[in-house]
Amino acid sequence: MHARSLPPKGCALGRHLPRSRHRDVKGEPIQRSACRCCGVAIVKSAVSRRWIVSGMLG
Repeated sequence: MHARSLPPKGCALGRHLPRSRHRDVKGEPIQRSACRCCGVAIVKSAVSRRWIVSGMLG
C-alpha cells in the first residue's frame, strides 16, 4: 500500500505509513520511524501489526 492510495485524512484516522528507512532499536523488538505523509514519530512492536504514534505509548 502506498501513501498515494490512502485518502488525505488517513493520518487523522491513524493510518500512518513508515518511511522506507525505519530503524530498529538495538536489543529491543521495537521499530521506530516517521510517517511519510505527516512526519509524526511512529513506532511498531514485534507483536503489533500497526504503526502507532510514539506518544501513545507513554
